[in-house]
Parts: sequence; C-alpha cells; structure tokens
Amino acid sequence: MPRSFSVIVQGTRNTYAALTIILAGVLVYLELYPFTFRVPIDNTGALRTLLQSWAERPSRGDFLANILAYIPLGFCATRALGFRRNLLCRVPLVVLAGSALSVAFELAQHFVEGRVTSATDVYANMLGVFLGSAAAATWVNNSNFIVRVGILSKPIPVILLGSWTAYRTYPYVPTTDLHKFWQALKPVVLSPSLHPYDIGRHTTIWLTLFALIAAILGRRRSIVGAVLFAGFLIGARISIVDKALSMTEVAGAGVALCIWPLALVLPLRLRALLLAVMLGGYILLERLQPFLFQRTAREFGWLPFRSFMTGSLELNLMAYLEKGFLYGGLLFLLCETGFRLRNSAILVALALFVTSWVETYLPGRSAEITDAVMVLLVASGFALLPGPPRPIDKNALAPTGATTGNEGRHRVEAPPAEDLH
Repeated sequence: MPRSFSVIVQGTRNTYAALTIILAGVLVYLELYPFTFRVPIDNTGALRTLLQSWAERPSRGDFLANILAYIPLGFCATRALGFRRNLLCRVPLVVLAGSALSVAFELAQHFVEGRVTSATDVYANMLGVFLGSAAAATWVNNSNFIVRVGILSKPIPVILLGSWTAYRTYPYVPTTDLHKFWQALKPVVLSPSLHPYDIGRHTTIWLTLFALIAAILGRRRSIVGAVLFAGFLIGARISIVDKALSMTEVAGAGVALCIWPLALVLPLRLRALLLAVMLGGYILLERLQPFLFQRTAREFGWLPFRSFMTGSLELNLMAYLEKGFLYGGLLFLLCETGFRLRNSAILVALALFVTSWVETYLPGRSAEITDAVMVLLVASGFALLPGPPRPIDKNALAPTGATTGNEGRHRVEAPPAEDLH
C-alpha cells in the first residue's frame, strides 16, 4: 500500500478528531447564522414546531445541500473513534450522535431570526451522517481493494470531475419526452450564436476536464475518455429537464477535442502550465467583468459564506459546485507543473482576495472573503486525500537506459513525500 494512502486510511485518529471538531464548528456557524436569537411572538414551542413539520416536503436543493453538509462529519467522526476491528459498530453510534446534533440545531433555529425549524432537515442530515460513516467503514475495510482499483486511488481528479458533473446535470431528472429534446437542441439548430469569448471559456473548461481524465486513465486512454465524457455531458444536457444546449458549449467541446491529442504531445508540466494559465485567466476575467468600475467602493464582506446564508440555497449550492471545480482544477494544474500544494493555495487565495477587493467597485457583485477561504478549504481537503495532487510521470523519473516495466532491473525511486505537496 502506498505510504500516503496508508497514512490517510490507517492514519492518525487525532487528525480526524481535530477535523471532526472543526466540521462541528463549521456546522454551528452554518446552522445558527446570523446568531440573532429571539423568542417568537406566536411561540408554540421548539419541539412541537419540529414534530409538526415531520411530513413537510423539502425542496430538492435544500435536501441535497443538507446531505452533502453532513457527509464529511460522518466520515471524520467514524475515523476518529478508533476500534479498527469493530469498525462497522461505529456507524450506528456516529449516526445517533449526528442525529442528536442535528435535532439540537433545529431546535435552536426556532429561536434564530430568519431560520426555520424543519424535521426534513433532520432526515437529510441523518442521511448525510450515515453515508459519510458508511463510506469511512467501507473505505478502511476494503483499503487494499480500493488501491488496486486505481481510479479510487486518485480521488482528487475524480472529485473534481464529479463536482463539475453535478453542477452541469442538476436537477438530475432525465426525461424521454421528445419535445423536451427538441427544446434543448433548438438554440443550437435554429439560433446558433458563436461568441469568441464564450467559445474560449468552454474550450478552457473542457481541456481542464480532459486533463483530469488523463490523470485518472493515463495519457493514451484519455482521448477515448474525453470523447465519452463530452458525449455524456452533452447528452445529459439534452435529456435532463430544464436544461438546454448552447452552440458555444458544443463548439468549445469540439475545439477541445481537436486540441487535446496535440496537447498530449507536450511534456506534462508544460501542458499543465498552459492549461493553468488559461483557466486562471478565465477565472480572473469572469470575476472582473464587465470592467465598469464605480468611483466609490462598497463595503467588503469579511464574514465568509455570508451570501450563502442569505441567498437561495439551491442556487448557492450550484455556484459552490462550480467554484469548487474551477478553484480545485486550478490548484491541481499548478501542482502538476511542480508547484507545492501549499504555495499554489496561497497564490490562488491571494489572487481571489485581490479580485474580491476590486469587486467592491463593480456593480452587482458580492465582494467578500468567501472565495479566498474556499480555496484554502479545498487545498486542505487535497492535502488530506490519499495520493499526491500532482501525478508522477514515471517515464520522466526513469534514468537514462532504465526501464519501467517488469523486465528491467533498475528501480525508479519516487520523490520524497514532502515534495509531493
């Protein structure tokens, strides 16, 4: 088993205990914001309000957001308990503790202005804790198998691909209605519009996706993987309700598929550097558009995730899935060029902080520290995941005359662990 994987899977309970405490603190912030407590005028009691809402139907976005918020807590709490031989016995204990925490939050929200006490949130939170705890138990009990699978031993590109897929395929409801297919294709067939900036934007994103696929499947198989993945996403946009294609998205995919075989000829680090410059430039342009600056600046938001608390939870969830992919993809590409993960995170966080400060002069923007904090959180998650965020090119590491196959007697040593992050 690789050392980095062993450290994570079998690793320190203290690390996971600290993460559990941090996650619990983050949930306190998310659940009780804005911390303006009062007694409702028509107070029927927190417990009664919670019980009366047992049959309410939640929105899809709220329910999904609550599940995702509690999965990390279940995973880390399960890993922090120890008792390796009785790992499966921890799952009910963690679910019970997580459910009690969720109920306490919902009861407290009865007295927080602007928050709603809902039993359906408890259901979603319990499900999230269970999924995270079960994943921790399955991960450890099958660690040797997971290493052999290969794809799961490279979780960073897998997670980034999943984040973009989740963002582009929401609300995840396919249909077989031929009229819907036509509605999705109508912008491409009847009124195609090609804007150079939009084509460049989509091309950059598709190339980043292909780089992640190459990190998982390898250079040669990445061409087939890129074609299949592009076909899947475009097909999903056609078949999923409330989704439509744009000509620039299709054109961007076509341009990226033409460029990718040529890009594979370049050395790994040079290719990653070019893609990092393209993706970083796109992120900066998006944050500073339309470049119509006001003379006076608005107030800068020093409270992280404030807009997430006040806006639509469904829309904010999609925005954070998109940002998680963009910022995580940029970190991944920078690490592929040879930068340490720590230095990459500092560089990207500073760039986002500066552009957020500039956004105080742009109309209609929420200028706050959230994006910079989000990059640091994503980088922290990368550091804890098994395997380096920068794939190692074995051919580049091999000395002259040495072989990397089984027939060679020369052993290729990997770089020290500290050089991987």
